[in-house]
Amino acid sequence: MSLLDPGIAIYVALAVALATWLLLFAYIWRLDAQAQELKRRLDAAERRPPGQAQRSTPTATLQTQRNGIDTTAPVREQKE
Repeated sequence: MSLLDPGIAIYVALAVALATWLLLFAYIWRLDAQAQELKRRLDAAERRPPGQAQRSTPTATLQTQRNGIDTTAPVREQKE
């Protein structure tokens, strides 16, 4: 008995087709869940007051002093 036997080959072909459909279904299901999560996040962000926008990354401000002078003012880039 081999996989090329006509009696077995049909079952192998059916198994491959079934596996393909199941994987495709699982992939689409996962994409749908991710899309719903993104939609939920966007809806929540729209309901938030304008001053309370959520930042995607944390921010920090560095303040350095040289001889008692605050050097946090923007520095102009030199053109070459």
